[in-house]
Amino acid sequence: MEILSKQKTLLKISFKPIDQGILNAVNDKIWEEKDVESSGFQVTHPEVGEAIFTVRTKSKDAKAVWNAAIANLTKEFASLAKQKL
Repeated sequence: MEILSKQKTLLKISFKPIDQGILNAVNDKIWEEKDVESSGFQVTHPEVGEAIFTVRTKSKDAKAVWNAAIANLTKEFASLAKQKL
């Protein structure tokens, strides 16, 4: 993971290797925040490329929105791990 751009309302992160499932889960959590203008990622090449994840907010700190989404997912996965089937 490498931060490409970090401004108050814009965050761009590069991921190599790519796990699109995790990035999709993070993206879904980010969209739950009402202040988000845009969120998503683009894969530059499916086999040898990287994923560029971009979060843009209206006024909130984009990095804080990212971190909150990661924290919420961590809690959800921890809760799932405790459940027995």
